[in-house]
Amino acid sequence: MAWESILLGKYTSKSDVWSFAVTLWEILSFAREQPFEEFNDSKVLENVTCYYQDNGRHILLSVPINCPKEIYDLMCECWQRNESDRPTFREIHLFLQRKNLGYHPELN
Repeated sequence: MAWESILLGKYTSKSDVWSFAVTLWEILSFAREQPFEEFNDSKVLENVTCYYQDNGRHILLSVPINCPKEIYDLMCECWQRNESDRPTFREIHLFLQRKNLGYHPELN
């Protein structure tokens, strides 16, 4: 969940963008890990509070193994503190479409 959803009870399409990036992270880590599984509940809340305070001490999810840099960069854009700095779903869709251009999976 986005920090504003946890701390302020604010749910928007931009908080959904945040959640989308977490889901993408889970997919790319093959669901072998849970986000911040090494944190207890109070540490998760402390990290969320760092986002709220905008003190630069927040911790992002790590790069999944073999995750392309451009995809992790997209996730980080989705985790921007300010909603206005996060991409829209349309922008995410267009980005992923461009990444897919020319991709032809081998059919056996």
